[in-house]
Amino acid sequence: TNMRYFEVTREKYFLSSEGTEIHEDLITTGIGGGITSKDGNLVQNVRIGAGGSDGFYTLRDLDGKFEERTKIVIDLLKAEPVKAGSYNCILNQGLAGVFAHEAFGHFSEADIVESLPAMRIKMQIGNKLGSDVLSITDNATLPNQLGFYKYDDEGVAVRKVNLLRNGVLTGRLHSRRTAEEFDEPISGHCVAEDFRYAPIIRMGTIFIEPQEKTLEQLMAELVDGLYILDPKGGQTSGENFTFGAQYGYLVKNGKKDRMIRDINISGNLYKTLMDITAVGNDLKLGKTGGCGKGQTNIRSCHGAPHILVKNVVIGGV
Repeated sequence: TNMRYFEVTREKYFLSSEGTEIHEDLITTGIGGGITSKDGNLVQNVRIGAGGSDGFYTLRDLDGKFEERTKIVIDLLKAEPVKAGSYNCILNQGLAGVFAHEAFGHFSEADIVESLPAMRIKMQIGNKLGSDVLSITDNATLPNQLGFYKYDDEGVAVRKVNLLRNGVLTGRLHSRRTAEEFDEPISGHCVAEDFRYAPIIRMGTIFIEPQEKTLEQLMAELVDGLYILDPKGGQTSGENFTFGAQYGYLVKNGKKDRMIRDINISGNLYKTLMDITAVGNDLKLGKTGGCGKGQTNIRSCHGAPHILVKNVVIGGV
């Protein structure tokens, strides 16, 4: 086991020629790392972490969570590698949240799409991008989350932005400059890592909005397929993405079956948005992580409920 504890208190003072004066305290506390198991030449690992912006007490009473992850990493030594193919899948909250952030969220940042003519056409407000069950929001005003703040680094009060509603693009994240260029409402999402860097457009807390179905109902709707859990690295290239998953299970007749490992997910953003057929009611926001962009890193948060996606391309053996 390799773990890291961190605690950062940041005092932000902002003064502008407009007469704005802002003082904001930002606290970041967390613990995270990896747990590794080994049997001969076979090595497996899982990640674990917790944190938030509300101080140390959020890290108390985590023994059960760590013990659960230890059991999973031991069970992975006996799990079978997934067979490559196309599957209908349920993604858990962590994996679905990474999809919302990495695959969709960055294209909601106006400075990303402004210099890409083809992407700017695809990402026009009012375009139908996803299925009717899919809505995505960025809300940095949610307290106690890693993506929480009240004012961005241009002195603008951050607001909740409805990015996608029932599959239709309804909003975008902006700085002062891009809001004027796009002739769209300013959102308060221009953030710097610290005083050494110019602020750029960043996500706060982005998440897929929950719907009404329980995990059991999603399983029954899936019937046969895969239940895959928790992100394990990945990358994006334009509108295409590849993510790893830490572990998963076969699903047969709507019931969780054998554990599987060595799972990679590949896909196209726009096809996947349309292929999300059901969304759960169990929204969970991530407790660790951040976001890198333009050679800078900030704290941020993403999350989702469980989601059901058809025709997912799975890499394996």
